[in-house]
Amino acid sequence: MKFDMHVHTIKSSCSLNPIKWLKKICSIKNILPAICDHNVLTKTDFGIPGEEISTNKGEFIGLFLNEQINEKDIFEAMDNVKDQGGLIYLPHPFDGRRGRSLCRYDVLNNRDFKRRVDIVEVFNSRCIDNKPNEMAYEYAKINNMLMGVGSDTHFPWELGNAYLILEDFDRENPKEFLRVLNKNNRDGLKYYGKLGNSTNIKVFSKLSKKINKSGTLRYPRLNRFTIKHL
Repeated sequence: MKFDMHVHTIKSSCSLNPIKWLKKICSIKNILPAICDHNVLTKTDFGIPGEEISTNKGEFIGLFLNEQINEKDIFEAMDNVKDQGGLIYLPHPFDGRRGRSLCRYDVLNNRDFKRRVDIVEVFNSRCIDNKPNEMAYEYAKINNMLMGVGSDTHFPWELGNAYLILEDFDRENPKEFLRVLNKNNRDGLKYYGKLGNSTNIKVFSKLSKKINKSGTLRYPRLNRFTIKHL
């Protein structure tokens, strides 16, 4: 199966992914997404529930969540994820051009922080170049942490830029997912990944915030032909 660990919907202000569109595209492309909107838990009937959480020490992703995380202290937020039985995933931790990336804060080498981490994102398609991904890979390797990948999809045409290749797993069982991910890592980190178009990051993400705020955008109906050519 294909599992993309980092996908946004229109509930993130920087994204233009209507949930109905996203569901159809995932079905056609046979991708299971982890839905990780910014500071909101978006539950769907087709993805793993998660949240990209902004804290006083940068942002991280909670996966397999039941309730939204609202704490701003990073350790309190991480503990809330754990109390729910969820997993802690570090997105683009070394991409310093992003204002809330963890590398901007004195936390990545903190012992209490590291012991809470389950997975490190070692490939993110929305990095301008591959250097931050390479640094994340080395960090995960040195600290003996599991590795994941995500497209960080904000727009329909970005879905499919990155995904893990996994055995199927119970989508309500994070422990089983960790077992399957561990096997994937032992076999050499089986995944597909390509860097996206930097225009999406530098231009469209800023425009999408204005469009979402205005509420003027209307979406046409998708058909299978359109989806296959995204």
